[in-house]
Amino acid sequence: MAVSHAPEQGSIGIGGALSIGIGGIVGGGFFATFGLAIVGARGATYLSFLVGGALALLTCYSYIRLTLTYPGPGGTVAFVRRALGTGIVASAINVLLIFSYVAIMAVYARALAAYAVQYLPPGSREIGERALASGSIILMGVVNFAGTALMARSEALFNAGKLGVLAVFIVGGFLLGPLEWSRLGTSEWVPAATIITNGMVVFLAYEGFELIANASNRVRNPGRTLPIAFYGSVLFAIVTYVLTIVVAIGHMPFAAMEAASDFALSAAAERFMGSFGFGLMTVGAILASASAINADFFGAEKLPVSLAEHGQMRTVFEHTIGGRAIPSMVLIGVLALLAVNLVDLQALSAATSGGFLIVYAAVNVANARLAEQTGSRAWISALAAAACIAALGTMVFQFAAHPATRSSAYAVLAILATALGWEIVFRLSGGRRPEVLPAMQAPPRAH
Repeated sequence: MAVSHAPEQGSIGIGGALSIGIGGIVGGGFFATFGLAIVGARGATYLSFLVGGALALLTCYSYIRLTLTYPGPGGTVAFVRRALGTGIVASAINVLLIFSYVAIMAVYARALAAYAVQYLPPGSREIGERALASGSIILMGVVNFAGTALMARSEALFNAGKLGVLAVFIVGGFLLGPLEWSRLGTSEWVPAATIITNGMVVFLAYEGFELIANASNRVRNPGRTLPIAFYGSVLFAIVTYVLTIVVAIGHMPFAAMEAASDFALSAAAERFMGSFGFGLMTVGAILASASAINADFFGAEKLPVSLAEHGQMRTVFEHTIGGRAIPSMVLIGVLALLAVNLVDLQALSAATSGGFLIVYAAVNVANARLAEQTGSRAWISALAAAACIAALGTMVFQFAAHPATRSSAYAVLAILATALGWEIVFRLSGGRRPEVLPAMQAPPRAH
């Protein structure tokens, strides 16, 4: 069994590590995809979220083993680079991670705007939605530019707020008024392939557990803390999502849910808590989305820097101004603004889930290849990688089979092609610098 060489006495315990995972997962992704999931899966919506959660749990195994063996802030990009090298495919996967973060930030921004815009006059909602979505990205960029301390303080406030709101929704939903359980019955289920497809669309609602790996070198007793943090945060999200779905569907007919799909949770809360409930869930959506944009901006801006340091992106991204990675922040911000204004929510959601499925498949392959070093069972990671690829294929096939959703299939293919194209252009333009890769072996064991 691999032994971590992280510091024995880190600053993060089980509670702190769980907080990182739960804060990263439970957020704007759920508010953004909930309405889409209801429209697609109806009474089987909770099964779609269970499918996505199961895939996340499988992938957690690889992250735990890799993080225990190779702790440090590198996280996903370091795992891919160590196991798969710096060839064109491996480098494109790391670029894809950047684009996936950009896409998910745009999803969160659209969710924030869709809920908040309900308080604007109907005639100004369309332009208001774009302004609010763009403004949220710019604001969170400013918060991150101001420094880590402000980012951390704002994130703690956002996390407390969004979890509190969801708790009130769940408890209130079970206590206030009867639930219509028949809407959750098999008569309201969609075909299995559609359940899986929707599970992949909402898969982005589980993105965020990988952030635990970035703080692994500051974790106390990592052999115990990291498994609890990874599995615990995903399980917490699964339970929270399923209970929320049961309450929402139990209180609101599908036709009404579809009509209010952009702000479905607020509309559901209004059914049993009145205007207070509508406002409360709107606040929750804004806090959750702002939290997610904030955290992902913070994580994403470091990726171009890391890739540039290893010769996988232009050297300009290594430059800092006043200790801040300004070129990287500008790249992330500009791409997110373009995505939020040019791509619709369903296509953004599909592209995000597709991107992360490929990235997580690569991490699972990485752990399978490094199984001897990480003390892993290679077949578990190989199974997880195959499940990611199969899920991606099912999602793209189902989207492509129907004209109404074909644009989502194109969006998935577009984000993959763009990442690969970016890397090809980079190499053809002579941007690649030689580097010596770390050996595919575990670091020295702690004594």
